[in-house]
Formats: sequence, structure tokens, C-alpha cells
Amino acid sequence: MRTPARLLGPALAFVITFFAGSAAAFADQPTGGAWPDGKERSDLWLLVLFGGGTVGLFIIISLFALLTARNNYVPPAPGKEIHVRTDNSPTPHH
Repeated sequence: MRTPARLLGPALAFVITFFAGSAAAFADQPTGGAWPDGKERSDLWLLVLFGGGTVGLFIIISLFALLTARNNYVPPAPGKEIHVRTDNSPTPHH
């Protein structure tokens, strides 16, 4: 792949994603002249919503990292026998 194609691909993907994601920003104002008031939320509710979600996600990712990073492999003890190869074939690749 040539360098211009490597640069143009991500740039084009960014531009398309940017315009597709910002399409809602071009919406017209409601005909009444003002946006309707949203439901009132307490500060505690907002803190639990955003903070609780963030802390919960942090805990889930941390637990997954701890479970997958365990080192359970214990290599076998070295044996006392010596393995001597009798043929002249190359060493097999693992």
C-alpha cells in the first residue's frame, strides 16, 4: 500500500465519522422558541450515574486484568536422563 493511501484512508474515515456524528447538532430549534425543560435530577443522582458507572467499569477491567495475568504455569523439574538424537535430521521447529 502506498503512503498517500495510508494517509488518505484514516483521514477520510475521520471526516465521515465527524460529519455523521455531528448531524444532530444541525437540528432546528423547536417551533415554540425554547427547548423543553428536562426532568430535574439531584446532584447525588448524577454523581451515582456518572461516578458509579466509571467506578464500576474500573472495577470490572481491574478484575479481568487480575484474572488473566495470573501465572499458573509451573515447568516440570529437569530430568536426569540425557536425550541423544540418533538421526541427522534437522531439529523440529516448535
